[in-house]
Amino acid sequence: MILKHDIPQGAKLYFGKEAKIKREIESIAAEVFETLEFEEIITPFFSYHQLEALDEKELIRFTDEKNRSLALRGDSSIDVIRLVIKRLKSEAKKWFYIQPVFRAPSSEMYQIGAEWLDGNLSEILKTNNLIFERLSKSYTLQLSHIKIPLAVSKLTGLDLDDIKKMRLYKFKDEWLKKLVNIHTLKDLNDLSGYPEEIASYLNEIKEIAKDHESAIISPLYVANLRYYTGVFYRFIKGNVVYAKGGEYVVEGERSVGFSIYTDNLLKDING
Repeated sequence: MILKHDIPQGAKLYFGKEAKIKREIESIAAEVFETLEFEEIITPFFSYHQLEALDEKELIRFTDEKNRSLALRGDSSIDVIRLVIKRLKSEAKKWFYIQPVFRAPSSEMYQIGAEWLDGNLSEILKTNNLIFERLSKSYTLQLSHIKIPLAVSKLTGLDLDDIKKMRLYKFKDEWLKKLVNIHTLKDLNDLSGYPEEIASYLNEIKEIAKDHESAIISPLYVANLRYYTGVFYRFIKGNVVYAKGGEYVVEGERSVGFSIYTDNLLKDING
């Protein structure tokens, strides 16, 4: 029996103090973006292109009037870049959004995010962190590279799932055992002994980490977003993720961006 006041599991309801804090968070973020000359965009709730970002099982799918498959917005990044390039044809390269995304079966998640066409990952990371600083919040930065797990799988024959679940008993190569023990910037000082391809990717992480010496380096972390093409990051505390960001390519255009998980941030602020 569904009562008249019930809301679906995974749906969000904000009222009173919580609604006020949420609005203050969004206002501070918008102020940071506008100061840094980001333009605001609000994308449609419905999208034809979500499979480029997420696995089908994560999407809430249905069809349009011509029986073409579409989905509720599960991720904002690809739609933002595609709309700016193809529909708006704007010369502006820096965009931000404050809007929810939806995941199957019925999860609603608010995000504060930014996308920067041909942007700099170090600078977009600083923008992300600046918002946290304005909110008097500090989280652990984790740096990874999407191509390292893929390259390891190719070089060793390991299944990507073996890497994702860290089945260490299958890790036979000495360089791979060494890779598992990389955690800090200092661990990247000597990249000899690694296959050339792996060393190249580690060096890309190292360049970003130079400005964030306390960052945790996680070269074998496997991201669930499909579109990252290089270095990506997470801001975490315990097992909670407060933001994700990285570099990617959409419509042949390299871009960088991030998303802050508003609901997780709201819970942390409320204690």
